[in-house]
Amino acid sequence: MSASTINEKKIILVIEPIGMGGELLLKAIRSLGLHTVIATTEKVYHSMLLNFKELMDDTIFVDFSVREKAIETLINESRKKGVSGVVVSWEFLTDIAAEVAHGLNLCGPDATLSKARRNKHFMYRILADAHCPLPHLQAVITNKDDINQLHLEDLTFPLVVKPAENAASFGVSVINTIEDLPQAYTDASQWSHEFPHDIPFSNEILIQEYIPGQEFSVEGISISGKYFPWGVTMKFTTQGKARAETGHIFPAPISDVLRDDILAVAGKAVIALGITNGISHTEIKLDHNGKPRIIESCSRPAGDYIPRLVEISTDENPLAIYAKHAVGNLHADFTPAHAKRYSAVQFIRPETEGIFKSLKLPSKLDHANIIESRVTAQLGSHVKPGSTNMERLGWAILVSNSEQSILHAMDELSKTTKVDIE
Repeated sequence: MSASTINEKKIILVIEPIGMGGELLLKAIRSLGLHTVIATTEKVYHSMLLNFKELMDDTIFVDFSVREKAIETLINESRKKGVSGVVVSWEFLTDIAAEVAHGLNLCGPDATLSKARRNKHFMYRILADAHCPLPHLQAVITNKDDINQLHLEDLTFPLVVKPAENAASFGVSVINTIEDLPQAYTDASQWSHEFPHDIPFSNEILIQEYIPGQEFSVEGISISGKYFPWGVTMKFTTQGKARAETGHIFPAPISDVLRDDILAVAGKAVIALGITNGISHTEIKLDHNGKPRIIESCSRPAGDYIPRLVEISTDENPLAIYAKHAVGNLHADFTPAHAKRYSAVQFIRPETEGIFKSLKLPSKLDHANIIESRVTAQLGSHVKPGSTNMERLGWAILVSNSEQSILHAMDELSKTTKVDIE
């Protein structure tokens, strides 16, 4: 690419495009013709990003584990390169992305609340002050001895035990008795640093009320303090002690009344957390009365191919809108596109432990079209059932014109998929 071509394009800083959302974000940015500068580490670049080289124009290598130094480096290098927008896909770096955008005087969420969007204890306090409906926080402990100091009569089971700063269901348990709490604490506290950047985690472990109802998320974008959602995603998870996500439907097949209630609650949380500009992903569950409660909200795109579902359903790519907004190319009268059809992603998980031999997804379904699929586990690898979003063998994306058809199709896919594990 010539220097003259680069100078004609706006330059966007993409902070660590790894994970499921990273590939989608890079492709969306490339479709806009923007010049990409990738912020990553040398190790991550050579181990995780080489397959996306054609989507990357320039790189900045930075040590994210030293937060303030990383922010300073990214601000200085971005100024030299003429960066005009900052985006992020990796949840653990949303705080750094906000600080860098602020330091460059570019579009982004409120940097003063950047840590509240990463630490769930801090987040809880901000959302509680804004009177958002939340699970009751029953305790916060920082070591196993704290369990002995709890007022057991104040604990109401079942409970959720989870780390304040991890993600992707790592270390999250649903427990029913006090006897389960020591192991739940051990599970929640086993990761002291993020992978692959070695960012240190808070040692806080949250003990919260368990919200029993259906889980949803809301995908939206904020522009100058106004919140614009694309809609509500219905989420499916494993059952039992740990909950890992198994699939999603967009838009959620729910009543208009419930949809509007969920959107209103999500918007209140997003604004309370200072996501005044940029994309957001807000997770919600329904309580015993069918009312939405906020689980968490963050200034990042959704993972698990949810942005792809939004694009399929609405014909509008939310990641492209995110990038356009970041570099100042979004029209002031923007309104998110409405859903025209239903889409879903279903993740295939191992049900037994052994050596992964094959995964055969059906080529067609009676109730929906399969438009994309992928085997993600390595053939010959050792696999086993687990409690996180990492124990996946593959996935398929479906599209249909009715809510009943998309629900039937997910059941049909489960029944007709063949997995061989020896």
